Amino acid sequence: MTHERFYSRVNGPTLHRANAVRWLDEMSPRHLAGGGDPRHVTEYLLASGWSNHSVPGYPHVLLESPDHRWHLTLEPAQEEFMASWRVHPAQGRSWSAQFAIHTPVEIVAGFTDALHSTGPRPEEDELWRLAASRGWAMQLAGRQRAALSPDGTAYLARESSLAENPVHRWTVQVSVPHTENRLRWIWNASIDEAAPPAALTGFIDALTDPSPLLRWEGQEPQHAFGFLDSRRSPVTPEQHRLQHLRRIEAAQRTATDSPTPAPPPPGPARHKRRR
Repeated sequence: MTHERFYSRVNGPTLHRANAVRWLDEMSPRHLAGGGDPRHVTEYLLASGWSNHSVPGYPHVLLESPDHRWHLTLEPAQEEFMASWRVHPAQGRSWSAQFAIHTPVEIVAGFTDALHSTGPRPEEDELWRLAASRGWAMQLAGRQRAALSPDGTAYLARESSLAENPVHRWTVQVSVPHTENRLRWIWNASIDEAAPPAALTGFIDALTDPSPLLRWEGQEPQHAFGFLDSRRSPVTPEQHRLQHLRRIEAAQRTATDSPTPAPPPPGPARHKRRR
């Protein structure tokens, strides 16, 4: 199916219309760069063997991992601050990860790209040291620890519920000053600590990475005006497209080298009715 004749954001530089974009901008801090192109996340997962269960004609994306363990849903929320990205186990709800629509896709991908990675669960102090090494200021909020980004607009915290068996989760809140006593909320994220450890580490690594993010002309988010440093990038749109294709090809090679996933578990047995 061709999309080139449509006036649509689907014709962005990750597909075929690199020549329609004249330049790219480097934006920092990265957490204010705006959502970006969701195909940075979804095309990588599809190339990694995830299957697409989206319903034609409805504005959402439904993906399932090759081993049928995890689901990813992307659908516009009614309010910008509600979760638009959701990742969780296919069976049960032992953990979930949720990201609002303005979460940069590169930060979401820090989580989703690492879902299949293995490794020991990192100690909490390791994650705080990673943030501190990149200029995030450590803070104490009661008995909870938190970190503030160098520009003061992103707040990373590890929170605990008040239940008898508390649930620990990592949260992010991004906001900019709006009036003298009010903030303008940009996006938030929440990841249960029971999520795959490599994915949690990948998210915090991508969040605190000081390097800027690339956005094509006209993508600069209005909500971050005055708080975002935007500079013309030496990377051309064509080079950016090739980087995306190499990323997809690497995912395909990894998927080819991986063992064939087991089929999904059978559904409950059904007994024939006797007349």
